[in-house]
Amino acid sequence: MSISLIVTGRYRPKADNDGRLIFTALGSHHLMTLTIWRPEPAVNTRTVKFASDGYLVIPELICEQELAFARELVTELVDRYRGGDPTSISAGVTISEVSQQHPQRNPGIKQDRWQREPFIIGDLLALEPRFARLLIQEPIWTCVGELLECASSDLLFHFCNLTRKPSKVGPAIGWHRDADNKYFASHDGRTLRLLIPLHFMSARNGGTAVVSGSHIRTDTPVETALYPEVAPGACLALHSATLHGGSPNRSEQERDVIVIQFGLCSSILRCKADETSSLSTREELLAFYLGTVEKLIENS
Repeated sequence: MSISLIVTGRYRPKADNDGRLIFTALGSHHLMTLTIWRPEPAVNTRTVKFASDGYLVIPELICEQELAFARELVTELVDRYRGGDPTSISAGVTISEVSQQHPQRNPGIKQDRWQREPFIIGDLLALEPRFARLLIQEPIWTCVGELLECASSDLLFHFCNLTRKPSKVGPAIGWHRDADNKYFASHDGRTLRLLIPLHFMSARNGGTAVVSGSHIRTDTPVETALYPEVAPGACLALHSATLHGGSPNRSEQERDVIVIQFGLCSSILRCKADETSSLSTREELLAFYLGTVEKLIENS
């Protein structure tokens, strides 16, 4: 059943403090008051799910053009690393190094064979300033603001890296919570990481496993972990207190992931890494990128 109200003259609706609409109208013998509840505001199901589970898969976060550009930059950077570029090597960790440090995470791998194969390459903006083009994408900042329940203007970029699990030799990643790290963290834990895979990411190629709800219930067993499937260009958003890890990659598939961490302008940092353009707003990263483009044009 639907009700239509025609309100004219001085009989206008008024809203009370609880959001009710109150109409006053003249009946046959007396004034009548009709109270109607306003409709509830739409619930943001993504925010609710992220708050409940501690992780969320965001489909199609970046477009095909930006995905192709990111892949191009990653290919060039990995080739530089393999070729012995000292600047790239100084910002990275090899498959050989991580396998020696944690042999249980990469069993059966001949460590000496992978001394030039990067596992993690950090400080991407220092090594290749054009990565700023990815970092300034508006959907990324909108997504993070939505999940941290703040305006995107309240956000700061913290750092980004490339984390790789190459086909056949990719190591496992131990169970951990990002809030506990000693690289870049805040006292209030109000940070968030986006994992943007450049290849399809699943359990098969050593994708990231998450323990749902572990950001709320610290005793949640890792046996309940699941592997979200994340398409290239989509992202896996992780709450800073969510327990996560991952198995080795012994498949034929590559697994390269760009990891980006964000925080709030208002947060007090517990630790801070010295990375290029860390603690930048989107506008500051945009200025950094435009400056990079200008230099490329001047030098071309």
